[in-house]
Amino acid sequence: MPNPNIPDDLLAKIAKKIADKCWWYLRPMLKSGPRERDIVYRPNVLKDANIFSMCDDVDDFYAAGHDPNDINSEGRYRPFFKRCLEAGNPTTIYHEGLRLLTHESDIQGAILHLERIAPRNAATTLACAILYICAGNAHMGGVYLRLFGSNHYALESEEARDICEEVLEDIKKYGNTLKYTYANSFSFPECGDVRTLECAEMCYMRSRLFNNLCNQCYIWWCAKRISQIL
Repeated sequence: MPNPNIPDDLLAKIAKKIADKCWWYLRPMLKSGPRERDIVYRPNVLKDANIFSMCDDVDDFYAAGHDPNDINSEGRYRPFFKRCLEAGNPTTIYHEGLRLLTHESDIQGAILHLERIAPRNAATTLACAILYICAGNAHMGGVYLRLFGSNHYALESEEARDICEEVLEDIKKYGNTLKYTYANSFSFPECGDVRTLECAEMCYMRSRLFNNLCNQCYIWWCAKRISQIL
């Protein structure tokens, strides 16, 4: 419903509060007319929009070319996702980086994309570290692991493990299964406080494709798994 008596700036504040709660609740405003739609599309409204539910299903925001049977199609929410991406929404930056990694096999492009919000975002910082390790750049992998440790959580903590699992599961959502593209280039940092722990190989052999119970080497194990999946 149009709101001609509400000033644009006030309507934008209302839209932002709605967006911060959940992007889905913006639908009535988007359907109200061009004025309300343009206000919803303001960068300050979309930058912190809660779009986690949209990103649960990769098919909702994939780009054209994802489906080999219909290269012109794109996810039904891709246009809105792109608006959020252009506004600098951290959730879209993270998931677009993973899309570049998996659907376009562009690991360097994915890293550059993710670096836009690292080290502020914990999952993105850890993802940058793991992708550098997979690509064979142990030095930059170590840089981002240290950034994660200094800005977020200790590398051997339960919180770091949870975020590792989140990154791993997010990558698996894109359908890549055991391509082993980066298995040979895998290079974990071996300098100072960041290095392969003595238990890593043994824990890996014991767990294989199943869950590793050791927090001390879990990041190493997770990076190894991702290097095989991609």
